[in-house]
Parts: sequence; C-alpha cells; structure tokens
Amino acid sequence: MIPSVAGPVASCRECGLQSAGRCPTCRRELCMDHFPCEEHAPCAARLRRHADEYKCYVCGAPAVPQQWSAEVFAHYIDTHKCAGCHRPICDESHTRLVDENVTISRDGLRSHRYHVTRRYCDLCAPLRFFGGLVGAAWWLVGVGGTFAAVLLVYSELAHP
Repeated sequence: MIPSVAGPVASCRECGLQSAGRCPTCRRELCMDHFPCEEHAPCAARLRRHADEYKCYVCGAPAVPQQWSAEVFAHYIDTHKCAGCHRPICDESHTRLVDENVTISRDGLRSHRYHVTRRYCDLCAPLRFFGGLVGAAWWLVGVGGTFAAVLLVYSELAHP
C-alpha cells in the first residue's frame, strides 16, 4: 500500500483560517484576505520602512509591489521592478515590456498558480534574452574572460 502524502491543511499565520498560499517574499502561509503585502505583518512593516525605495527610478512615480489572490488557488504577484536591472519602474510611463509567467506550486494534494508579472525598462527590454542589463554585463564578462584565457594560453603555446 502506498503511504499517503496528505497532511493537515496549513492555516493562515495571521488569522488561523485555511491557508490559500505562501507569500513569495516572507514564505508565510496566508489566507486570501492576508495574502496582499500590506495585509500581513512582516511584509507590511517592510513596505512602511522602505517606502522611499518604491519609486520609479526614472520619474519618481510610486512603484509599490502588489500581490493579491483571485481564488484560493490563483495568486497574482507584481513586484514593479525591472526584471533586468532590478530597479523599481512605474507601470504607466516607463515599463516597455510586460511578461506574465505562471508557475504552479504543489502543496500536499493542492496546487497553487502564481501569476508573476515581469517588467522590463527601456534599457533592459532589448537585452531581455541575456537577462537584461545585469545579465548582459555578466555575459560580457564571461565572454571577455574566456577570450583573455584563450589568448593567454595561445601566447604561452606559441612562444615557449
């Protein structure tokens, strides 16, 4: 006989009701009402402490992270940060490209869909295949380092 992997359903860390999912930032089990960042203690305190950091790096408009639940199994997450350079960007003017990824997370016998919005600013949108501005810099360093190593080995072999 196959052992059962089902355990008790987790409860919300804020109110004790049945959990709807985990917060992607603080990893706490939360119900639908407490899933938004401003509704549970650790993330709400972080939002208040770092309120000055949640502004668009171009124009200074608010770029506060948002997350909400539409159903017990469907959660939406928008960090309002560029996926390439990790700087906050506003939705209205400076988001050049928006990509929505859906990840399914298994939780015992249940599963949760997390719809994660990835944004790219004007600088990172053309470089999104390399990982944005930061990813392109890492690729450049890797290729340059490899080229320098090959050149060094070649010069040592050519002139012993």
